[in-house]
Amino acid sequence: MSFMSNFSQWLIKKLRAEKRAKILILGLDAAGKTTLTKYVNTGYFQAGLTPTIGQNIETINYEGWDITTVDVAGQQQFRFLWDIHYPGCSAVIFVIDAADIERLPEARDILKIHVFDNPLVEKVPTLILANKQDLPSAIQAPLMIQLLSLHLDMKDRTFAVFDCSALTGKGVLAAFTWLVNQLEMDKM
Repeated sequence: MSFMSNFSQWLIKKLRAEKRAKILILGLDAAGKTTLTKYVNTGYFQAGLTPTIGQNIETINYEGWDITTVDVAGQQQFRFLWDIHYPGCSAVIFVIDAADIERLPEARDILKIHVFDNPLVEKVPTLILANKQDLPSAIQAPLMIQLLSLHLDMKDRTFAVFDCSALTGKGVLAAFTWLVNQLEMDKM
């Protein structure tokens, strides 16, 4: 074998051995994106978080993966920042305030425009979190799938919808475990 062939095989093995991912955390403002990120990073709820202006970038270690989370502000005037982060992302997490029924149509439209119809993320797994399940008015995942037409829009995509509460941690680890399993399958 030639030097380049050996080097190529070594490089491929090295890249497969590295468990690094860049995950975009998107959603409308006040959906709980930053609270979720902080919970995954620390293992507990952090009170007093301020709304994200711009973006928060953190690296967390989860199940042997070094995951760079890019939590981008959800306010309309900051959504242009989302476009900067699509290239090179390994997965998308879209957080929805499941208790804010009035904003579900807006969340559905933003999800469709920025994730479903976005060619830059069509091959990456999408985790949709029905957050704020600690509130009595929260819509659970099966109904969320129907209300957002996910069963139609995402039929050719790898996605999952999990109920969670970034406040209590309910469902958060199960959702991240699903996501890491998807990343593992993509490395094969």
